[in-house]
Amino acid sequence: MPRYRVQYSKKGPACYISHLDLLRSFERAGRRAGLPLAFTQGFNPHPKISFAAPLSVGMSGEAEYADLELTVAMPASEVFQKFSGALPEGLRLIEVRPVPDHSPALMARVDRATYRAKAKLSRPFDQKKLDDAIASFLARPEIWVERKNKAGEKKKHDIRSGIFAMSGKFENDIIIIEAELKAGSDGNVRFEEMLEAFQENSRLPVCEKFVLSRTGIYASRGQEKEPLW
Repeated sequence: MPRYRVQYSKKGPACYISHLDLLRSFERAGRRAGLPLAFTQGFNPHPKISFAAPLSVGMSGEAEYADLELTVAMPASEVFQKFSGALPEGLRLIEVRPVPDHSPALMARVDRATYRAKAKLSRPFDQKKLDDAIASFLARPEIWVERKNKAGEKKKHDIRSGIFAMSGKFENDIIIIEAELKAGSDGNVRFEEMLEAFQENSRLPVCEKFVLSRTGIYASRGQEKEPLW
């Protein structure tokens, strides 16, 4: 069946919907748009819509990806026009492209993601101190965080190998932290847990919670990243 890859943003009120609600929003939008969505077989059929990687509730996404399967081939421009006008507030379509036959599943291609965090400072902080704190953090051979498994038990995980890059800067009294982290089915580093570990190490004078956004999702080519198209 024809498959289409859509790039979209998830901001504003849409940041607070769950991954399941996002899937439902896409399904409702597809129905409203009159797209010939393909469905699974069985007692509980659902639309063949898959996402690159779930976003944490409350985190915005600037360039997210999803695949839609249709029963009838259509020009990508027509899919864009129909689908774009049916999405709810906070979800904005950026681009639609057809996916070649026999291409790997979208989730199978995900290898890394980039993120940005912003927060207000309670007092000035020197750029050199921030650079030194980041360098010290990245120089650690191991960075341990706690995660809960499905049974609710806490397990320690070393996330250091999944932190590919990290930087920080200031805009007046706002601190901005950016990072490139491991993502995908064969490993995942959560931006929130990396920030928490960094905060414990650096003691940044942040007076409010970080506002988080994922700025991109990528496949990998050697040591480099490439778009999921």
